[in-house]
Amino acid sequence: MHNHVPSHGQLQPRPHPSSALRPIQPPRYSTTRGAQLLVNHTPPALANWQEFPSLPGKSKAVPIINPQTGTAHASLVSAQEQPALSKQYSDGRSRICSTAVDGKAGQNSGAQRDSPTESSSREFNIYARPFVPEAFSIINELIPPEGRDIHTKGAKEIDCEVYIGRCIPRDFLPDIPLPIESPMTSPFDLVDGVMHTDYETYFQFHIEAEIKSQMLENETYTLFGHAIKDPIHEIRDPIQDPLGFTTCSILVPGLRENSPYVEEDDVIELRELIYDQSGRLRGMEHWLAQLSQFYGNKPWSPRWRNELSPGWTGFIYHARVLAVQRKDNTLVIRIDQSPDAWRWALPFRESPRFNIQFPVAMARYQPMKLALPIIQKALRHADKTRYHLTNNVRSPPNTPWLQSMLFPVEKDCDKQISLNPGNFKQKFFDDQLNWEQKKAIGSICSRDYGVLPFLISGPPGTGKTKTLVEVALQLIKCSDGVSHILFCAPSDQAADMIVQRTSSHFSKGELLRLNRSSRTFAEVPGAVLPYCWVLEDKFDLPDFQLLMACKLVVTTCRDASLLLYSRVSNTDLIAAESGLRCAINPDATPPTMFQLHWTALIIDEAAQAIEPEALIPLSVVAPLDSVKIKSLPLVIMAGDEHQLGPRTSLPSSPLKTSLFARLFARPVYANHVLSRGQAGEREPKILNRSMLPIARPAFANLIRNYRSHPAILAVPSSLFYFDTLEPEAADTDCLASWSGWRGRKWPVLLHNNNFEDSMDLENGGWHNAGEAQIACKYAAELVQSGLVAQKDICIMSPFKAQVACLRRIMRRPRFGSLWDIDIGPTEAFQGLERSVVILCTTRSKQQFVESDKKANWGVIGMPNVMNVALTRAKYGLIVIGKRDTLFLDANWRAFLEFCERNGLVNGEDSRPVQDKSNTKPSTRLEKVLLAREEEPNESRVLKVYSQEDEMWTFGMQAALDADSSDSYELSDDGEGNDEYEYGENEEV
Repeated sequence: MHNHVPSHGQLQPRPHPSSALRPIQPPRYSTTRGAQLLVNHTPPALANWQEFPSLPGKSKAVPIINPQTGTAHASLVSAQEQPALSKQYSDGRSRICSTAVDGKAGQNSGAQRDSPTESSSREFNIYARPFVPEAFSIINELIPPEGRDIHTKGAKEIDCEVYIGRCIPRDFLPDIPLPIESPMTSPFDLVDGVMHTDYETYFQFHIEAEIKSQMLENETYTLFGHAIKDPIHEIRDPIQDPLGFTTCSILVPGLRENSPYVEEDDVIELRELIYDQSGRLRGMEHWLAQLSQFYGNKPWSPRWRNELSPGWTGFIYHARVLAVQRKDNTLVIRIDQSPDAWRWALPFRESPRFNIQFPVAMARYQPMKLALPIIQKALRHADKTRYHLTNNVRSPPNTPWLQSMLFPVEKDCDKQISLNPGNFKQKFFDDQLNWEQKKAIGSICSRDYGVLPFLISGPPGTGKTKTLVEVALQLIKCSDGVSHILFCAPSDQAADMIVQRTSSHFSKGELLRLNRSSRTFAEVPGAVLPYCWVLEDKFDLPDFQLLMACKLVVTTCRDASLLLYSRVSNTDLIAAESGLRCAINPDATPPTMFQLHWTALIIDEAAQAIEPEALIPLSVVAPLDSVKIKSLPLVIMAGDEHQLGPRTSLPSSPLKTSLFARLFARPVYANHVLSRGQAGEREPKILNRSMLPIARPAFANLIRNYRSHPAILAVPSSLFYFDTLEPEAADTDCLASWSGWRGRKWPVLLHNNNFEDSMDLENGGWHNAGEAQIACKYAAELVQSGLVAQKDICIMSPFKAQVACLRRIMRRPRFGSLWDIDIGPTEAFQGLERSVVILCTTRSKQQFVESDKKANWGVIGMPNVMNVALTRAKYGLIVIGKRDTLFLDANWRAFLEFCERNGLVNGEDSRPVQDKSNTKPSTRLEKVLLAREEEPNESRVLKVYSQEDEMWTFGMQAALDADSSDSYELSDDGEGNDEYEYGENEEV
């Protein structure tokens, strides 16, 4: 087919091949490849660029050409994927303007190498929001006439009011405290002095700020002039529902990376556009000109918002999401009661175009707002002098349980006055547990550490979930006083995994996977479905008697609100029991002690939940402080505060600090003599008699990594875990024969990349094409070696445009069309592992590093992201980045020096040894690896705390051999009296 050239001489640019980036006007012609060519029309008028100030950190940027001056300026756009608009210049060249999706920042697709901060007529703010023609953006601000808001019915929700009426007499239930109004200010920090009065205010304020920020962020995901695919119109009941409903799919760029984040049953808004025969929005230029002439430079009156524009049908369709196909960036939606639905589904008709918006799902925040006043009510009744107690004063007997869970102090701990027994008395269900895991489980089951949360710090690959599963089994099956456990996680995937690991130990009546009604069956693993309660083709709550019989209830932190709404929390159940007892027999003596229903709360991956989210299950298990309880509920949390925390829209929001991380930073944990940070390089520190008495530790530090080669762990262990990680994985040298390793041939490689990052207009955001070529070359060579399969390799980058670039290049025949290599953003790999990880740091321009940090982008200056990226690899790690830029970050500098000391470098201007004075090993595992290459000195024997701990023994022995000046002593009496006492009949 011949190319058609517009009559005014401009060749319109081709759209994105995914069809998500389309010309605003519907195409009149198309080639067999799907490239769309427009004819006989001019681009829509551009709005005044000065009306759109930049929003640093919340937007995308593209150069916008001022039609009057021909110069580029910063621009703001509320769209994600927009058409390319060309501008013919006197020199015959065509400058391209466009917007695209990234979730980071939109950039020029050309090799833009100049700094935006330099003085130039072509400057633009790369953090500004992309530009959208006013003819499109103004339609989203218009209010439809009455009756033209078309709402689609959502999934049938669980009717908790009916459930309560069937189960518990409402007269006996306490009133639920109402949330406060949205506060205008909040305390500057969450300290003990404000907890009694301002805890709710603090979090309500920051939740509202997060919601507003999320709204602004979601505006940047708006799609303009976007087509729907495969519309199907159905009328099932011509009498009751004559208009029927329509199902269709839409392509949403960035959905795979949760930009935007969408769940099933969420609402999205669609406005259908009207085009004229020339392919332009009908009558919009004239309509806008009239408005501008009438109002001039004055602020427009709200009156015009009720006027219909000629380019819009006047209907807003509030569609519901039926399915989220993240891998394909596709949403399947349903639209009810549309008078135009029959027209959309006509065959051989051009697909209608819509403006599509993604409102914030307020239902996700409501459970948090429900829990906060419950927590505040308990804290308000606390002894207000509690936090003034000195170390020599015992806690008052009426210390509220919730206060001890949220603001624990040393007086909440029990004292340890003797050494621990030398063996573990209980029989474990999992015979693969290591010593630290058994020790944590024993401490929890003995309940001798006090009344405060027990925290398990689990670095990557150390078996956090494995430990918590054993805790749940031990408490339910082998411990007195624990009968029903609520087991939560922040995500559905993590909760499903818990069910899969515990299901073999419980019958269907004992284990329940509690789901919200809007969750689809398709996303629930087949092995989990038998433990879910389904009623009328949706997830539901089981009958009251069946729910009370469940020994283990597994759900997400958010869905634990179903138990609050259904009034089956400990507080409600005790109140109902007491009230019903008195009503039936008012003359009977009331019981002096009450037995709780929920006797333990376990939260896995607790460091990924914002604090108000963790409060939801905490409110379920919290007891009444006004009655005496036989046994207070346990709270056990596991996580890693050094990996990625909660995801928030505001980069600097206090909500990014999880409850788990905040608790671990409190003195009762952080300043304990046995804490990971206090013990230093010779961790784990051994308890000896000279330390007693001490507060018994309400925490456990897992140290054994069952994932990675020691060389991969060396730097993360040193930087983030005080050099405490012990490599326990087997067969980690399986890639040792690969020819790509350098220096000491350890499976870690730093490739110095001098290619510059640039701005990818097509996909939006930063990318580095040269770096992508290098990464794909390494991946292809690894596959060709036969040492590793495609599916066992992942390539990651913190910039989504670079991810798109990598996917495009990796699929090319030049690199073998390797479709099974996993390529994605860094944050998507948390909790996962791959045999080989290739990390593309992407950023080369130093002047943007600080802006990246403020916007929460990249891996430079982002220690948690760096930690996640480095610790996903099992057998091989390749990092590609510009050395001089990485060197600015102290953490990356440590990694660079580790690689350079040991010759693990490649690429242009690589430096095997940067500084001769810096050749001495600085990490413990590095010393272990070096000692492994030398003949060990078997004359020195290291005394350790457990005969099981062979890897720990070897590691510490090698470290001593590598540095003879170090010393290690278990006790002060020279006899090796360590943490455990052994009786005559006790086994070590």
